[in-house]
Amino acid sequence: MSLRYQAFSKKPRLFRQITTLTVEEFDSLTKRLKPEWKEREVKRLNRSDRKNVIGQGHPYFGTFEDLILLLIVYTRTSCSNALIGLLFEITETTVITLDQRLLPLLQDKFIPITKVRKKRGTINTLDDLVKEYPGIEEVIVDGTGIAIRRPKRRQKKNYSGKSKKHEKKTVIAINSKDGIILGATKLRSGAVHDKRILTEDPIYKRLERAPDLKKRADSAWRGEDPNNGWLVNKRAERNHPLTKADKKSNRKLSKIRIKVEHAIRRIKVFKRIGDKTSFRCKGKMEIVLNSVINLANFKQLSRFSATA
Repeated sequence: MSLRYQAFSKKPRLFRQITTLTVEEFDSLTKRLKPEWKEREVKRLNRSDRKNVIGQGHPYFGTFEDLILLLIVYTRTSCSNALIGLLFEITETTVITLDQRLLPLLQDKFIPITKVRKKRGTINTLDDLVKEYPGIEEVIVDGTGIAIRRPKRRQKKNYSGKSKKHEKKTVIAINSKDGIILGATKLRSGAVHDKRILTEDPIYKRLERAPDLKKRADSAWRGEDPNNGWLVNKRAERNHPLTKADKKSNRKLSKIRIKVEHAIRRIKVFKRIGDKTSFRCKGKMEIVLNSVINLANFKQLSRFSATA
Protein backbone atom coordinates (compact mmCIF):
# COMPACT_ATOMS: atom_id res chain seq x y z
CA MET A 1 0.00 0.00 0.00
CA SER A 2 1.31 3.43 -0.92
CA LEU A 3 2.23 5.89 1.83
CA ARG A 4 -0.32 8.73 1.69
CA TYR A 5 -1.10 11.54 4.11
CA GLN A 6 -4.85 10.88 4.16
CA ALA A 7 -4.44 7.37 5.57
CA PHE A 8 -1.19 7.96 7.49
CA SER A 9 -2.59 10.90 9.51
CA LYS A 10 -5.19 8.58 11.07
CA LYS A 11 -2.37 6.99 13.08
CA PRO A 12 -1.12 10.03 15.07
CA ARG A 13 1.41 8.13 17.19
CA LEU A 14 3.10 6.51 14.21
CA PHE A 15 2.86 9.78 12.28
CA ARG A 16 4.76 11.68 14.98
CA GLN A 17 7.31 8.90 15.39
CA ILE A 18 8.22 8.97 11.69
CA THR A 19 7.89 12.69 10.91
CA THR A 20 8.73 14.14 14.41
CA LEU A 21 5.66 16.39 13.92
CA THR A 22 2.12 16.06 15.21
CA VAL A 23 -0.69 16.01 12.65
CA GLU A 24 -1.69 19.54 13.70
CA GLU A 25 1.88 20.82 13.26
CA PHE A 26 2.11 19.15 9.87
CA ASP A 27 -1.16 20.79 8.75
CA SER A 28 0.13 24.17 9.94
CA LEU A 29 3.39 23.65 8.02
CA THR A 30 1.63 22.75 4.77
CA LYS A 31 -0.69 25.78 5.03
CA ARG A 32 2.31 28.10 5.32
CA LEU A 33 4.26 26.49 2.50
CA LYS A 34 1.42 26.06 0.01
CA PRO A 35 1.20 29.71 -1.21
CA GLU A 36 4.93 29.79 -1.96
CA TRP A 37 4.71 26.42 -3.70
CA LYS A 38 1.96 27.76 -5.97
CA GLU A 39 4.07 30.82 -6.83
CA ARG A 40 7.08 28.64 -7.66
CA GLU A 41 4.94 26.37 -9.83
CA VAL A 42 3.52 29.33 -11.78
CA LYS A 43 7.06 30.59 -12.49
CA ARG A 44 8.22 27.11 -13.47
CA LEU A 45 5.33 26.48 -15.85
CA ASN A 46 5.53 29.93 -17.45
CA ARG A 47 9.29 30.06 -17.98
CA SER A 48 10.44 31.36 -21.35
CA ASP A 49 12.32 28.21 -22.40
CA ARG A 50 9.36 25.87 -21.83
CA LYS A 51 8.71 23.63 -24.87
CA ASN A 52 5.54 21.75 -23.83
CA VAL A 53 2.11 23.23 -23.37
CA ILE A 54 0.96 23.68 -19.76
CA GLY A 55 -0.99 20.58 -18.79
CA GLN A 56 1.15 18.14 -20.73
CA GLY A 57 3.11 15.52 -18.87
CA HIS A 58 2.27 13.32 -15.93
CA PRO A 59 0.62 15.09 -12.93
CA TYR A 60 2.00 14.89 -9.40
CA PHE A 61 1.36 11.58 -7.64
CA GLY A 62 -0.80 13.09 -4.90
CA THR A 63 -1.87 16.21 -3.03
CA PHE A 64 0.46 18.91 -1.71
CA GLU A 65 0.27 17.21 1.70
CA ASP A 66 1.60 14.03 0.11
CA LEU A 67 4.50 15.99 -1.41
CA ILE A 68 5.47 17.52 1.95
CA LEU A 69 5.16 14.10 3.59
CA LEU A 70 7.60 12.74 1.01
CA LEU A 71 9.99 15.64 1.74
CA ILE A 72 9.92 14.98 5.50
CA VAL A 73 10.35 11.22 5.07
CA TYR A 74 13.33 11.97 2.80
CA THR A 75 15.02 14.15 5.43
CA ARG A 76 13.93 12.05 8.42
CA THR A 77 15.34 8.77 7.09
CA SER A 78 18.51 7.71 5.34
CA CYS A 79 16.55 5.50 2.90
CA SER A 80 17.66 5.42 -0.70
CA ASN A 81 15.59 7.20 -3.35
CA ALA A 82 14.59 3.80 -4.73
CA LEU A 83 13.18 2.68 -1.36
CA ILE A 84 11.30 5.97 -0.86
CA GLY A 85 9.89 5.48 -4.36
CA LEU A 86 8.58 2.06 -3.34
CA LEU A 87 6.94 3.54 -0.22
CA PHE A 88 5.11 6.18 -2.26
CA GLU A 89 4.66 4.00 -5.38
CA ILE A 90 6.62 6.34 -7.65
CA THR A 91 9.87 5.94 -9.57
CA GLU A 92 13.31 6.77 -8.23
CA THR A 93 13.68 9.52 -10.83
CA THR A 94 10.43 11.12 -9.62
CA VAL A 95 11.74 11.16 -6.04
CA ILE A 96 14.91 12.96 -7.14
CA THR A 97 12.90 15.49 -9.18
CA LEU A 98 10.48 16.20 -6.31
CA ASP A 99 13.35 16.63 -3.83
CA GLN A 100 14.89 19.27 -6.08
CA ARG A 101 11.59 21.15 -6.30
CA LEU A 102 10.49 20.82 -2.66
CA LEU A 103 13.72 21.43 -0.71
CA PRO A 104 13.93 25.14 -1.72
CA LEU A 105 10.63 25.70 0.11
CA LEU A 106 12.51 25.20 3.38
CA GLN A 107 16.02 26.18 2.38
CA ASP A 108 15.65 29.97 2.54
CA LYS A 109 13.78 30.31 5.85
CA PHE A 110 15.46 29.64 9.18
CA ILE A 111 12.62 31.16 11.19
CA PRO A 112 9.05 30.31 10.08
CA ILE A 113 6.07 32.62 10.70
CA THR A 114 4.64 31.79 14.14
CA LYS A 115 2.59 33.33 16.91
CA VAL A 116 5.81 34.25 18.70
CA ARG A 117 6.54 36.95 16.13
CA LYS A 118 4.24 39.95 15.71
CA LYS A 119 5.29 40.83 12.16
CA ARG A 120 4.80 38.52 9.22
CA GLY A 121 7.51 37.55 6.79
CA THR A 122 10.72 35.59 6.83
CA ILE A 123 14.14 36.30 8.31
CA ASN A 124 17.27 35.47 6.36
CA THR A 125 20.06 37.27 8.25
CA LEU A 126 21.16 37.53 11.86
CA ASP A 127 20.94 41.34 11.69
CA ASP A 128 17.26 41.20 10.77
CA LEU A 129 16.72 38.53 13.38
CA VAL A 130 18.06 40.67 16.23
CA LYS A 131 15.67 43.48 15.21
CA GLU A 132 12.57 41.35 14.59
CA TYR A 133 13.09 38.79 17.35
CA PRO A 134 13.44 40.82 20.57
CA GLY A 135 13.82 37.75 22.78
CA ILE A 136 17.50 37.40 21.86
CA GLU A 137 19.69 38.36 24.79
CA GLU A 138 22.14 35.48 24.74
CA VAL A 139 23.55 33.35 21.92
CA ILE A 140 25.25 29.97 22.28
CA VAL A 141 27.55 28.67 19.53
CA ASP A 142 28.97 25.20 18.97
CA GLY A 143 30.30 23.08 16.13
CA THR A 144 28.91 19.82 14.82
CA GLY A 145 29.99 17.35 12.17
CA ILE A 146 28.12 15.49 9.45
CA ALA A 147 29.69 12.10 8.78
CA ILE A 148 30.38 11.37 5.12
CA ARG A 149 31.63 8.34 3.24
CA ARG A 150 35.37 8.16 2.75
CA PRO A 151 36.09 10.25 -0.34
CA LYS A 152 38.24 8.90 -3.15
CA ARG A 153 40.24 12.12 -3.21
CA ARG A 154 41.41 14.57 -0.54
CA GLN A 155 40.83 12.10 2.28
CA LYS A 156 43.17 13.91 4.67
CA LYS A 157 41.39 17.22 4.10
CA ASN A 158 38.02 15.77 5.12
CA TYR A 159 39.30 13.63 8.01
CA SER A 160 38.64 14.89 11.54
CA GLY A 161 41.32 13.78 14.00
CA LYS A 162 38.97 14.58 16.89
CA SER A 163 36.03 12.50 15.64
CA LYS A 164 38.24 9.88 13.92
CA LYS A 165 36.11 9.91 10.77
CA HIS A 166 35.57 11.77 7.52
CA GLU A 167 33.04 14.56 7.88
CA LYS A 168 31.87 18.04 7.00
CA LYS A 169 31.62 20.62 9.78
CA THR A 170 29.41 23.57 10.57
CA VAL A 171 28.94 25.89 13.55
CA ILE A 172 25.41 26.76 14.67
CA ALA A 173 24.21 29.66 16.80
CA ILE A 174 21.09 29.33 18.95
CA ASN A 175 18.97 31.60 21.11
CA SER A 176 19.59 30.61 24.73
CA LYS A 177 16.02 31.43 25.76
CA ASP A 178 14.11 28.98 23.57
CA GLY A 179 16.75 26.96 21.70
CA ILE A 180 15.86 28.38 18.26
CA ILE A 181 18.69 27.93 15.75
CA LEU A 182 19.54 31.42 14.52
CA GLY A 183 21.96 30.44 11.79
CA ALA A 184 24.63 28.03 10.61
CA THR A 185 27.98 28.61 8.94
CA LYS A 186 28.83 27.20 5.54
CA LEU A 187 29.95 23.58 5.53
CA ARG A 188 33.73 23.13 5.77
CA SER A 189 36.09 20.16 5.65
CA GLY A 190 36.44 17.99 8.75
CA ALA A 191 40.09 18.95 9.32
CA VAL A 192 39.22 22.62 9.93
CA HIS A 193 38.89 23.72 13.57
CA ASP A 194 35.46 24.85 14.83
CA LYS A 195 36.73 28.29 15.83
CA ARG A 196 38.24 28.91 12.42
CA ILE A 197 34.99 27.86 10.72
CA LEU A 198 33.10 30.53 12.67
CA THR A 199 35.68 33.34 12.45
CA GLU A 200 35.90 32.99 8.64
CA ASP A 201 32.11 33.09 8.22
CA PRO A 202 29.94 36.28 7.92
CA ILE A 203 27.97 35.22 11.02
CA TYR A 204 31.04 36.00 13.18
CA LYS A 205 31.17 39.63 12.02
CA ARG A 206 27.48 40.02 12.84
CA LEU A 207 28.06 38.63 16.31
CA GLU A 208 31.04 40.93 16.87
CA ARG A 209 28.96 43.98 15.91
CA ALA A 210 26.69 43.29 18.93
CA PRO A 211 28.90 43.72 22.03
CA ASP A 212 25.87 43.81 24.34
CA LEU A 213 24.82 40.35 23.14
CA LYS A 214 26.14 37.56 25.39
CA LYS A 215 27.92 34.86 23.41
CA ARG A 216 28.56 31.52 25.15
CA ALA A 217 30.91 28.85 23.80
CA ASP A 218 33.05 25.94 24.94
CA SER A 219 36.81 26.01 25.51
CA ALA A 220 37.51 25.79 21.76
CA TRP A 221 36.80 29.53 21.63
CA ARG A 222 39.57 30.52 24.05
CA GLY A 223 41.02 33.91 23.21
CA GLU A 224 37.72 35.61 22.40
CA ASP A 225 37.35 39.00 24.06
CA PRO A 226 35.16 38.82 27.20
CA ASN A 227 34.58 42.58 26.94
CA ASN A 228 32.75 41.87 23.66
CA GLY A 229 30.26 39.57 25.37
CA TRP A 230 32.09 36.24 25.07
CA LEU A 231 31.67 33.77 27.97
CA VAL A 232 33.96 30.80 27.34
CA ASN A 233 34.74 27.70 29.40
CA LYS A 234 38.25 27.62 30.84
CA ARG A 235 40.67 24.84 29.95
CA ALA A 236 43.49 23.34 32.00
CA GLU A 237 47.02 23.64 30.65
CA ARG A 238 50.26 21.83 31.42
CA ASN A 239 51.40 22.68 34.97
CA HIS A 240 48.35 24.94 35.30
CA PRO A 241 45.39 22.82 36.45
CA LEU A 242 41.95 24.33 36.93
CA THR A 243 41.17 25.74 40.34
CA LYS A 244 37.98 24.93 42.24
CA ALA A 245 36.61 28.33 41.25
CA ASP A 246 37.37 27.58 37.56
CA LYS A 247 35.63 24.20 37.77
CA LYS A 248 32.60 25.77 39.44
CA SER A 249 32.45 28.46 36.76
CA ASN A 250 32.73 25.82 33.98
CA ARG A 251 29.87 23.79 35.48
CA LYS A 252 27.71 26.90 35.64
CA LEU A 253 28.47 27.76 32.01
CA SER A 254 27.95 24.17 30.83
CA LYS A 255 24.47 23.98 32.41
CA ILE A 256 23.43 26.84 30.13
CA ARG A 257 25.49 25.75 27.13
CA ILE A 258 23.84 22.30 27.09
CA LYS A 259 20.95 23.88 25.16
CA VAL A 260 23.07 23.98 22.02
CA GLU A 261 23.68 20.24 22.34
CA HIS A 262 19.92 19.72 22.50
CA ALA A 263 19.55 21.84 19.34
CA ILE A 264 22.15 19.69 17.57
CA ARG A 265 20.19 16.61 18.61
CA ARG A 266 17.03 18.10 17.04
CA ILE A 267 18.99 18.35 13.78
CA LYS A 268 20.57 14.90 14.00
CA VAL A 269 17.21 13.09 14.45
CA PHE A 270 16.80 13.78 10.73
CA LYS A 271 18.90 10.82 9.60
CA ARG A 272 19.65 12.27 6.17
CA ILE A 273 22.09 14.48 8.11
CA GLY A 274 22.48 12.48 11.33
CA ASP A 275 23.76 9.27 9.71
CA LYS A 276 26.75 8.81 7.43
CA THR A 277 25.68 10.43 4.22
CA SER A 278 26.73 11.09 0.66
CA PHE A 279 25.32 13.51 -1.91
CA ARG A 280 26.29 13.37 -5.57
CA CYS A 281 25.00 16.84 -6.42
CA LYS A 282 27.34 19.65 -5.42
CA GLY A 283 25.83 21.88 -2.74
CA LYS A 284 22.91 19.58 -1.95
CA MET A 285 24.23 18.72 1.52
CA GLU A 286 24.03 22.39 2.49
CA ILE A 287 20.50 22.65 1.07
CA VAL A 288 19.38 19.59 3.04
CA LEU A 289 21.05 20.92 6.21
CA ASN A 290 19.25 24.27 5.93
CA SER A 291 15.95 22.48 5.30
CA VAL A 292 16.46 20.26 8.34
CA ILE A 293 17.31 23.30 10.51
CA ASN A 294 14.12 24.97 9.34
CA LEU A 295 12.04 21.90 10.18
CA ALA A 296 13.67 21.66 13.62
CA ASN A 297 12.96 25.36 14.23
CA PHE A 298 9.37 25.02 13.08
CA LYS A 299 8.81 22.17 15.53
CA GLN A 300 10.48 24.06 18.38
CA LEU A 301 8.63 27.33 17.71
CA SER A 302 5.27 25.59 17.41
CA ARG A 303 5.69 23.86 20.76
CA PHE A 304 7.26 26.89 22.42
CA SER A 305 4.33 29.11 21.37
CA ALA A 306 1.85 26.43 22.49
CA THR A 307 3.34 26.36 26.01
CA ALA A 308 3.91 30.14 26.28
